[in-house]
Amino acid sequence: MPGVVVIVAVMVLVLPAATMLAGAVWSALMGLLLCDDADRRARTAG
Repeated sequence: MPGVVVIVAVMVLVLPAATMLAGAVWSALMGLLLCDDADRRARTAG
């Protein structure tokens, strides 16, 4: 029974935080990559 409590606690407390952190890292990475691409396109177009 204590194992079930630990698993549920991890699912409720750790997994949502890990998902949000992974999303934040993904968004930051995509923002950096797309910003560089947009700057490059703006310099060559103008």
